[in-house]
Amino acid sequence: MCDGLLTHWRLLNSRFYPLNIVPSPKKGTKRAGRFKSLFPLFRLPVEVLQDVAPHIPSSDLETLALVDRDCRQLARSVQFFNVKFTFSDVSLGILESLLAEMHETRNDSTQALGPCIRHVTVDIGSPLLTETRLAHFPNLAALYKQLPGSRGAQDAYLQALAIVLNNSLPNLESFNWQSRVKIPPELMHSITSSSATSYRDQSWSIESLVLDVEWMLDLEECATATTIMTDMLRAVSPNAADLVLERDTITFLTNPLVGKLLLSRVFEIYAWMRCLWGILAFSHPSCHQTSRVCSLEVSSSDHATAKFLVHRGHLQSMESFSWINQPNAVEEDLIPFIEANPQIHSLSIGRPLPPTIIDTRIIPLLKFDFINLTSLHLVWDSTSIPETSLSVIGNLHRLRKLWISAGSQLGWCNSWKIEHEVLLDTLRSLQQLECLMFSRDSYEVHNHPLVDSSVERYYVNSILPCNIDFQDYLMPDERALLNKVFNLAYVDTSFDQALSLQRKLRKAAWERWHRQKMIKLAKAYAQTFSQLKRCYIGQYPMRVERYELEVDAIIETSFREEHPTAIYY
Repeated sequence: MCDGLLTHWRLLNSRFYPLNIVPSPKKGTKRAGRFKSLFPLFRLPVEVLQDVAPHIPSSDLETLALVDRDCRQLARSVQFFNVKFTFSDVSLGILESLLAEMHETRNDSTQALGPCIRHVTVDIGSPLLTETRLAHFPNLAALYKQLPGSRGAQDAYLQALAIVLNNSLPNLESFNWQSRVKIPPELMHSITSSSATSYRDQSWSIESLVLDVEWMLDLEECATATTIMTDMLRAVSPNAADLVLERDTITFLTNPLVGKLLLSRVFEIYAWMRCLWGILAFSHPSCHQTSRVCSLEVSSSDHATAKFLVHRGHLQSMESFSWINQPNAVEEDLIPFIEANPQIHSLSIGRPLPPTIIDTRIIPLLKFDFINLTSLHLVWDSTSIPETSLSVIGNLHRLRKLWISAGSQLGWCNSWKIEHEVLLDTLRSLQQLECLMFSRDSYEVHNHPLVDSSVERYYVNSILPCNIDFQDYLMPDERALLNKVFNLAYVDTSFDQALSLQRKLRKAAWERWHRQKMIKLAKAYAQTFSQLKRCYIGQYPMRVERYELEVDAIIETSFREEHPTAIYY
């Protein structure tokens, strides 16, 4: 692996193994007998003992280890449950002990250190490893001398780690690589074939893989990285249920060798960059029968992803599809893929689409094909939403979540002049609706012609209607302070300070007026939609409380939020 390429990745095996107080024997050996210790703790059932042992304080573990052999192994199983390998002398000592165990012949396998280790983290860097430091550890020093060519002490360390992973850690559950050091092929092979994650056919039996990759400019080294990560993904493909690819991980998938890869158990996958689809290998013929992907989130900034999806067509297992915002995407690229999957329950297009595209391509799908839809998110690239489109949405009787928006989606300008009367009328039939969101909504305020009360600057200028006195929305102490200042009760208060105070109080009054207005609107929607539980209107997230004879809308934040919080997605 090229130096500095793979900065962080984790392998997680979700299967549960009990605390190995008596280590499982290797294949072909006899299982160790029951505990011989008379220490009272061992009278507990094994199931209870494995829950109690991790809570023994470190100071007591040191004392416990001196009692007898079983107590010593119990202490080891707790102390070495998690091991972090660095270039420190402590880590070198652990590695030396594991190498020594490989050369020892033990009749009683319960006294080994290796079976106690369940979780390994590798974070190697400083202090630098030298031949002089290795000389204090006989097995590591011997391994160093056996290395061919001009390989250094660090190479001997990684070679030793590869040997240990292959031979001394039968109960390894997780491997966490947190280093910028180059990974030699033999270490990668040991990881992929370790007993904790590989049972047959050179495949990892893990269910979660996280790749966080930082790419270098050296094309030759990156080509090596491509091969290694391809092997990794091939290894996890039979069992992976969760795959997270961060940063620029996906770039390497332009390699055609990845084309036959099949992740048959991936239930949810996030595609943030181009060519993710090479991982899923939907083009592979067998994938039509075995793919279980049910949720896709796609960012399409070029034609490559869209072309692949169009070629892939129908994905029977898919229930949720999200098309996230990319300003350079071509609007119609992904629509054929959407058209090929009318079975989905959730459709989210979080980028503004021209009204013509929505009206001619998306709305007809909603009207005639998407009969199972329970969640919908659409954004119009216009300052209004056609009433005809809203009427079609209003006939999607199974909808439980609806999020619509229009106009500018960035910055201070909110150009969608929302018409709540039209929305209440056209969406009235959505009686299963539980969550309703209007983002980037803005409002018209009638004030003096010389005052900028435009829809676009509604939240910026914070202008009250001309028939509203801002002092009606002040707290008693605020009103008293304002009166004192303008009545010159404070002779040392300048006129500019008085105006500054007035502006701040006007802003506070507008916020309270806007808040009350949004609560009133939320109540109107709650009365219209009997199942409504949450709503987001006027940049306020709210929950609906229902009583015997009335409903109430409770704002859940102290301040306005420009974007819905995660609970509303």
